[in-house]
Amino acid sequence: MHNTRFRGLPRLLRFFLYAFFALCLAGHASATTRVYLATMSPGSLYFERFGHNAIVVHDSLAPSSQNSVAFNFGYFDFASENFLSNFIQGRMQYLGVALNAESDLQHYISDGRSVWLQELNLDEIQQGKLIAYLREQTAPPYDIYRYDYFRANCSTRVRDALDLALDGALSKALRNRSHGHSYRSLGLAHAAQPFWLYLGIHLGLGPSTDEAIDIYQESFIPAALQQAVATLRIRQSDGSEVDLVKSNQRYGDATENPMPALPDWRWRFLVTGLAWAILIATGARFRNHHLPRRLGALFATLSATALGVGGVVMVFLWACTDHQDAYYNLNLSLFSPFWLLCLPVLAMSAAATPKPAGAISLWAARIALACACLGVMIKVLPAVRQSNIEWVYLCLPIIFALHFAVKQRATERTIA
Repeated sequence: MHNTRFRGLPRLLRFFLYAFFALCLAGHASATTRVYLATMSPGSLYFERFGHNAIVVHDSLAPSSQNSVAFNFGYFDFASENFLSNFIQGRMQYLGVALNAESDLQHYISDGRSVWLQELNLDEIQQGKLIAYLREQTAPPYDIYRYDYFRANCSTRVRDALDLALDGALSKALRNRSHGHSYRSLGLAHAAQPFWLYLGIHLGLGPSTDEAIDIYQESFIPAALQQAVATLRIRQSDGSEVDLVKSNQRYGDATENPMPALPDWRWRFLVTGLAWAILIATGARFRNHHLPRRLGALFATLSATALGVGGVVMVFLWACTDHQDAYYNLNLSLFSPFWLLCLPVLAMSAAATPKPAGAISLWAARIALACACLGVMIKVLPAVRQSNIEWVYLCLPIIFALHFAVKQRATERTIA
């Protein structure tokens, strides 16, 4: 399980850190119980790129070891039974836990991340409902929940707990508003670094993630929930209306924007695809030149392998897993498993006297090209809303070049 302790720090330093957070959470001495929404900025590890949050409850009358509790729903255990199998099949199990707030929050700061503490303006009834629900959800058997990237994660659990305490006021206020974002756009904005994470998410997501979502749904991103609650006013039990957030404090020195913008890399994809295709086509066209032939064969083999393996993975995600957001993925028209049948011919085209393309390779290339063209034409239909134009820009020139390379080998066989 992800370790939130900081045992490696000197004992005296840990003492001062605990004292620091105790003072921060204690706030005004007159209040007995204070509730905070804690939001953590993105971290450097790939599973930390979306940020994190928790609900912190500080009770000044509780024993010192229990007066500040962080209810955190972002725990998983790499060593748990069938972890890898469940991850691949989309059946991840996450855990809700109640931790000492000072040590839990300091873990994030010690990793170079910032922590925002928004004190929530909840009356005693609302606090009671929230705390009772959180204690139930962090105790067996309710502490384990089925994880979903967009609909059931650490932030949505926090959001739903707050909505329950507010008798649905949070969802009522946020479901009628939208910024025009989608699950894909928000996910890719946060996954832009590292680039491989951006590529994997963008390639694997299907059309279900491209519909516009409301602000309540946007709050699967912790920073989006942080921004949303900062703008709300709520009605308390006595009928008075107050701002939901009473105060906001930040700790830590992270400079990364917790809500980054979606990068526009369409032209990078297009230029890369055209350059790659030119290398493949040049190698296939100029057979009597050693360097172009070898380079063309290398790029053609790598491209066919990537397209074919990518297609196999997408078929597997669609047909054999519970990753519902990978279903009906239009990228499958570009990443065709049929390219794997062309690998022997493309790989051997580097030889001075390569083996001509057989009928299987030629027909596989034709089918893959036809699927790609059909996938592009389908995009004009109003019922198809998948945002994959970057992959069209990258893959379509390469697919035409691969078809040309295989056809050249077939032409050589006919001439012979």
